[in-house]
Amino acid sequence: METLAFLVACIEQGRTAIAPAFVDARQRRHLDRLLAMNAMTRVRGTTAICPCCEAHSVRIIEAGQALCTDCGVVALADSDLQRFAPDGAWLRRRLSQALALPPDAAWPIVPGRVWRLGDIGRARARRRILFAEQLGCSDAQRALHAAWPSQVGQAPTILIATTAPGRIFLPGTSVAIVPLTAAFRLHGTGLVAIGSMWDGIIDDEPPSEDVAESGPFAPDFSELCLPGEHTPIALTPSQGAVFKVLWSMGGEPIDGRELLDRAGLAVAKPVDAFPRQKYPEANRAYHALVVSDRRGRYWMTLTGGTHAEDRG
Repeated sequence: METLAFLVACIEQGRTAIAPAFVDARQRRHLDRLLAMNAMTRVRGTTAICPCCEAHSVRIIEAGQALCTDCGVVALADSDLQRFAPDGAWLRRRLSQALALPPDAAWPIVPGRVWRLGDIGRARARRRILFAEQLGCSDAQRALHAAWPSQVGQAPTILIATTAPGRIFLPGTSVAIVPLTAAFRLHGTGLVAIGSMWDGIIDDEPPSEDVAESGPFAPDFSELCLPGEHTPIALTPSQGAVFKVLWSMGGEPIDGRELLDRAGLAVAKPVDAFPRQKYPEANRAYHALVVSDRRGRYWMTLTGGTHAEDRG
């Protein structure tokens, strides 16, 4: 099971709260990746497995204590109740970003089930984009069908769904129902659109001002593509802040202390935000793009340069 399919399965199971201690190794890898992407939210479990016999679910009777049928009153650590659930707001934002739509413009058509993300494309290729989750129940489908004339209209529509298309019935609507896992894939810290359904729709959309102005970087400076490469390199917030300041300078030098102050970092040198052993690809990107002159000044170049004092 791929990580995105794992996320979709959690959503369709009713936002199942996952206990890290009770998943297998493969599921743990998916969970760890989603946690690193901030795609999961921390929730507190309402039940737990007895930490003594590990055989029974226990009833929580007060903070830090529970009652087991065999062991009696047992103490619970915070980790016993640690759970993670899919973050629906994160998913909607990332879907919108992958389609070059405003990331926070989604509004609900059926509360908690269906959202309108926006419109993409132009002229005959224009499509209205909806996102739905847990749409298999008939009540949710009836609510969407009733709201369709006023909330969606007659525009050709693509409905991205975590629910299998075969479980969704919307008679009389002009809609293409697409499984989320068939239309997107995880990439870096977000999603990218895939599949022939987007051909001539996304490509026809002019780049937003933010994308045009951010050059090789994502609009939020969370990743970049080096010149001549096609695989994005993920950046931490600190690394993105350094690159954002340098990019804003348009190739003009900036004093290292001012650079760090504007980036909000408390390190000795900019390269300290790019430790080679922990972030080898980000470190490589730093050395490919950032130039220093041995006098404490830094600037950015897209053609490479010399980094005499910053071989960290």
